[in-house]
Amino acid sequence: MPRSARSEAHFLQQEVRAIELLASETEVPASEMDEYWAMSIDLVTLATDVEQYVADVPRADENDPELLALRHRLRAITARLGALTLE
Repeated sequence: MPRSARSEAHFLQQEVRAIELLASETEVPASEMDEYWAMSIDLVTLATDVEQYVADVPRADENDPELLALRHRLRAITARLGALTLE
């Protein structure tokens, strides 16, 4: 897909994929595995929601409320992943 044809929704989809890769490579202490799996489930759910959003609204505006909510969910998941690796 040419760069000019990518929308904010497509960029978000790429970010989700990058966090999925990062999460799969992250070493988590055994004591934090329950939180890791809960975060992983939330990440998979988000990835599915973003895929559906891209299919429904492929040219979403960056200020679209639903896109902003999806972005917020990704940031929260990323923060949780970061907290797991700091402990």
